[in-house]
Order: sequence, then C-alpha cells, then structure tokens
Amino acid sequence: MMTVLFICLGLCFGSFIHVAYCRFSPLQTPIEYLRIITFKRSFCPCCQTRLTIWQLIPIISWLVLKRRCYYCHCKISYLYLFFELLIGILFWVIFLDKGINGHSLILMFLACYFLLLALIDFNYYLLPDFLTQPLMWTGVIFAYFQWLDLTLTSSLFSMLLGYFLLKIPASLFYFFTKKHGLGQGDIKLLVAISAWLSYALLPLLLLLASIFGIIYYLFLRYVLNIRALTVIPFGPFLLISGYIFCYFNQQINDALLSINYL
Repeated sequence: MMTVLFICLGLCFGSFIHVAYCRFSPLQTPIEYLRIITFKRSFCPCCQTRLTIWQLIPIISWLVLKRRCYYCHCKISYLYLFFELLIGILFWVIFLDKGINGHSLILMFLACYFLLLALIDFNYYLLPDFLTQPLMWTGVIFAYFQWLDLTLTSSLFSMLLGYFLLKIPASLFYFFTKKHGLGQGDIKLLVAISAWLSYALLPLLLLLASIFGIIYYLFLRYVLNIRALTVIPFGPFLLISGYIFCYFNQQINDALLSINYL
C-alpha cells in the first residue's frame, strides 16, 4: 500500500515539476513565478481552457484522452508522461531502498528540485539565483540541524571549495581567451550542491559532471551530426552528478575510505 502511495506521489510531483518548468520565463520576477506555479489553474497550452480535476490525474488522464486535449483535441506532449514516470519511478526506488525516513524525504525533494533546475538550464541556458540560493540555504540549514551526514562547518567549507573549483578555471579561461567558457550560474549551482556534500567529494563530482558533459557533446556531434555547437549547458550534468553523490553518499564514502582517499 505504501509503495503505491509513494508511486502516486511521485507521479503528481513529476507532473507539477513539468508544469513549473513550462511556466518559467527568464523575464519573470521570483514573486511572479511563485504566483504562477502555485495559484494559476492548469490549462491547455493550445486553447487555454482550464482543466478539471480528473483531467489532471497523472498517466490515467493522458491515456484516457489518447494524448489529446479534451476540448480542442490538440496533441499533448510525451514529455508530460515521461517526467511523471521519471519522478514516480525515482520515488518508488527511493522508498524501496531507503524506506521512510528523513534521508529518503531529502532525496525525493532533491530529485524534484534538481529536475526543475536541469530542465530550465537545458532550455534557457540559465540558472536563476532565486532557485539556486534556496537550494544552498536549505542545505546549510539541514547541516546545522544535523539532518545531513556532515556538520555545518563541513558544509560551509564545502561551499567555499565548490566556488573556487569552478571560479579559478573560469577566470583563467577568460583571462587568456577573453571569452566566458563557464556561466556564473554554474558556479553558483556548484556552491549550492556543495552545501549538501562533504568537500572531499567535490573534485570527484566535478570529474563525473565533466565526463557526462563530454559524452553529451560527442553524442550531439557524432551521433546526431550537429556541427554548429557553440554552447552546452553544464548545469544539468552538475545536477545529475550531484544527485548520484547525494544518493550513494554513504557507499561512496565507504569506498573512498577503503582506498585511503578520505
């Protein structure tokens, strides 16, 4: 019964995250964005008709309506179903693996928050401060109350190290080329993620994110044959790597201790 409950919660949160992403605009103020995603009723993006409760039920409404709007019959994107299933499956896996505790709830929260940031960065090449800063301060607060596997001092030092790990190479790149090779949002994002992790894990996190970024570039360049690649968002790969390290934090620490890394 609890398994079904967490899957349903994941489906609902996945649907909400996709709506929050679709309603984001770089021109919005934080207050406007918060108002739009919390108080504005869901509607069809084609005919603007407000949707009823049953039309918002994850997966079921998508299948019953045969991927079309009930009113104007406009096709509904597969992305709605994909992100509902993605978070639903993640919640299910977290529940089976971690049970019901503070750590599992934190992982569920981070899954939703990281997904929203990744979607925004992929589409807009932007990581707004009003989304990254709450992530950072939440990590600091959780560390202060010892709800994470690190102390407040470790969290703060990790944030400082995370800042310099990207700021120094970004500054050197600009000094020699007079071009920005890395956005300031990526630096702030790493600082925010660092608040949740031990400083010793940050070099490995950055290495893994770089590997993911290289694989993505090679896929675009040689598989999809996209030649004119000028900008690739780095934030999503930081978020994927950060989530991996948050999820497998204990196992990674044990493995690193066994090889005397820590």
